Amino acid sequence: MPLKIHFAALSLGASVDQQTGSLSVFDVLEDIRTPQVPIQLQSVVISLSFEKTEPEDFNGKMLIHLLTPDGRQQVVGNGDMRIPVEQQRMKAVFRYGNFPITMFGQHRFVLSWVKGTNQKVGEAILDFNVLQVTQVAQGVAPADKPPVSH
Repeated sequence: MPLKIHFAALSLGASVDQQTGSLSVFDVLEDIRTPQVPIQLQSVVISLSFEKTEPEDFNGKMLIHLLTPDGRQQVVGNGDMRIPVEQQRMKAVFRYGNFPITMFGQHRFVLSWVKGTNQKVGEAILDFNVLQVTQVAQGVAPADKPPVSH
């Protein structure tokens, strides 16, 4: 396998420092608790860190699919991926704005990197759950007045 993955995360935010190359991930996404669907997440971010295991250029593609609880699969992203021969490591950040969530249950991102004629050379899986919760009204006065002490 020409690429080894060191880190993969699904979150609501991430940044890569331009001077140091440090990757920071914010608000890791494991569960989404909501009273109803459909909803749209303002931002979903997939962050990855790779290392080349062979001393040559890597030229390939990244394919990102989402598997939904009903068993459907949809492509949510793809693109060319190149790591030059002199570079050993690479960080990748994929951002999605207004990401739609249409059902409750287990969701799975499948990230595949392919080389040449779509030969899969690696894969990462990132799962998250969408859970239904009861909506609690905020700012509602309690039914009974609290006892007053003088």
